[in-house]
Amino acid sequence: MNIDDYIDYLVTILLLALFIPITVSNMIPLYNNKIGGFDVQIEKTALKTQGEIIPYDKPFTSHHTMLMLAIADVYSADPDIIEINGTTIQIDEAFLGNRISALQNAYAAMPTVEKMSVELYVDSNGPRKWVIKNE
Repeated sequence: MNIDDYIDYLVTILLLALFIPITVSNMIPLYNNKIGGFDVQIEKTALKTQGEIIPYDKPFTSHHTMLMLAIADVYSADPDIIEINGTTIQIDEAFLGNRISALQNAYAAMPTVEKMSVELYVDSNGPRKWVIKNE
């Protein structure tokens, strides 16, 4: 063996002496099951992950009603009758052909940004109509 081989062995031993403690110290939380989970905060201002997945009740407002009517199409689920504070809107060819005036009628039937309640009326034949009214 020559001097180059001894230098290679020495460099290898020094690198192992440097990187093994770093690797072991970074692996200790993994071995103790302290990585991940619901109590880990990503940063100081972040919410805990557990708090992000707990559902909370979002109020249904008139904006949601307008969005529901704006995205309605021929493939909308039954029932296709929506009653908003007494104003009945039928989602049919006439509604889809002249959507702007139908949306204006719906907007006139309800107040701006207010909580609304949504109910589905059904009978023995299936769903009949959606009833949306002020709370």
